[in-house]
Amino acid sequence: MSTTPSYSVAIVGGTGGLGIHISLAFLTDFKANFHTIRVLTRDPSSATAQDLAAKGAKLHKLDESDIPRTLDEAFKGVDVIVNVLTGQGPVEVKQAVLGAAARSDVKVYFLNEFGSDHKINDFPGYEHPGWLGKQEAAAETRKLLSGTKVIALYPSLFLEFATTPYMGIDLEKNTYLCCGSPKQKLSVTARVDIGRAVARLAILSLTPDTASKVPDEVRIAGATTTYEEIRDTVARVKGVPKAEITVKDLKQLKDSIRQDPGKNFFDYLNVVVGEGKADFSADNANDLVNPGEAYWKWKTVEDHVRSL
Repeated sequence: MSTTPSYSVAIVGGTGGLGIHISLAFLTDFKANFHTIRVLTRDPSSATAQDLAAKGAKLHKLDESDIPRTLDEAFKGVDVIVNVLTGQGPVEVKQAVLGAAARSDVKVYFLNEFGSDHKINDFPGYEHPGWLGKQEAAAETRKLLSGTKVIALYPSLFLEFATTPYMGIDLEKNTYLCCGSPKQKLSVTARVDIGRAVARLAILSLTPDTASKVPDEVRIAGATTTYEEIRDTVARVKGVPKAEITVKDLKQLKDSIRQDPGKNFFDYLNVVVGEGKADFSADNANDLVNPGEAYWKWKTVEDHVRSL
């Protein structure tokens, strides 16, 4: 009788805004594949951490007085490490995570990416420092973990974030402001689906028959839409008039970034969308991660609007 292979995972930052969804994916939908799920957090006593513990997570306090020891203990014997530390975290903590991973026997390591594929963005000489930092971290990680499968997962924009005023959309006020054409496609992925994709990629990378099929850089697209389609969905679901979409000049916004680079990350993202670089509809690994939606149904814009 065949049995389901079972592995172990450590999730660094597993109680944060995205980390909680990654932790829950391992603890629920894919719990049968993971006998040990360790969640590193600064506050194991928090309600979020305690809820994860009740579901079976083993909590590890990220003790800042002795970070290397804490990480070595959490990473001991694990097959997978998922790094979901906030980008604004201390540099010494980020370096400590990488050092502990290098000292461990981890087989699969997820870089702290989980956003747009910044390598294809077009800001020559005025790239956002956060993206440059991610590129440097990826290069260093791949060098130190040369015998480990290192994965960068790019889900484009979070579905929950793409429909906020930061991206020109106010669902409460039914107002829309886009950079460039409102017909330009953009891909979005819900955080719950990002969590599931991480778990699936971990399983695929650890399974001998499928490990070679997993690329080092993975794009997914939970849904692909446009500003017009989002506006139309909101009108239909909420029974409100179809609002006019205000269009911001793409070139003008990009020129303003060039003149004052690195200042407003959301301006960068709006240009990425306007230039079509957030559209992953033609180049993604959805069929590898979730073939035919066999494991879950990707959350759509309509699902999100109805849940509010």
